[in-house]
Amino acid sequence: MLHLRVPSQETQRVLLLLKAESALPEGARVRVDPSDSNLRLIPFIEDASTVTATQYPVVDIPTEPPAARNYRDHLSDFLPTSVVESTEWPTRHEFVGDLILIKLDENQRTHGGSIGEALLRQHARTRAVFEDRGVTGTFRVRDLKPLAVREGHDDSTRTRIVEAGHQLWTDPATVYYSSRLSHEREGTLACAKNLRQELGRPLAICDPYAGVGPSLRPLIAESDLVGELFAGDLNPAAVKLLRENIPHTSATIECVDARNLKNRPEMREKYDLLLVNIPHDSLEHLPDLLPLLQSNGIVRGWAIVEDTDFEASIHHLHSMFDQTATLEIRRSYSASANLCRFEARKTP
Repeated sequence: MLHLRVPSQETQRVLLLLKAESALPEGARVRVDPSDSNLRLIPFIEDASTVTATQYPVVDIPTEPPAARNYRDHLSDFLPTSVVESTEWPTRHEFVGDLILIKLDENQRTHGGSIGEALLRQHARTRAVFEDRGVTGTFRVRDLKPLAVREGHDDSTRTRIVEAGHQLWTDPATVYYSSRLSHEREGTLACAKNLRQELGRPLAICDPYAGVGPSLRPLIAESDLVGELFAGDLNPAAVKLLRENIPHTSATIECVDARNLKNRPEMREKYDLLLVNIPHDSLEHLPDLLPLLQSNGIVRGWAIVEDTDFEASIHHLHSMFDQTATLEIRRSYSASANLCRFEARKTP
């Protein structure tokens, strides 16, 4: 690319002149002349500059093309320019471990393979790219279609994620996992530590909707925080991964309907901390779960609450506990509903 060799003290003036002549390339980068540190090399557009370029020596410097800013900058390597320029490309995608999940409309789906290859080129640590066709089935798992797989790797959807420094195995095609509650799980750890200090002993904890164990992994990593532990889920695939993710000697892990646990005498009034994370049904399930909680135990959970039901949901919590039970909006879920966190203590 052509550059002007300019005394350093004139750099700003020349930049302004080139800009006024529309002769300054977008993203122009001024360089120090390697042969003289008192000179600067300024790129310019030869055809546009009619005055300034005649005032200084011109040198031709090989330049590397600008680094791609996103996967769309790679699409021209896989598709005709006319297609790249005439198509509206997706601007968002999700990372899950070494996978990328991306939603496509019908037009974009035609070029799914090229989108996948472009994403692999942009993200060197990604193993495979899948089209996410939405959540399906009782267990709310992703309907995934492979778009591209890095050479030498497989198209398995099993992957390892890292959350708050803890590694977990998950599989978005067979189990539900959301990173959006990661901050909430930090709050659960703080709650458990405070309760441990109050009771002066390790806690008996029950998480009957544990999924692959993201709420429990930080708890078991803390020394002397967890005593007895029950973790369950109704999804057999989640339970299989849960057993890999929760290596705790006192853990009981089962594939079970949480609402039936109250029928087991050995589990009634046993737990200090009860976690309830089945957002669409948490408040409805609570009456079946409370028998598991011992007096002064804490229940902490998350629920999706319609705006019109918010006051009724607070009343529902107060009717089961006391007026100290809280329901707090954490983030928007839809135009008419929010994801809320509730916390309450079972009084004697």
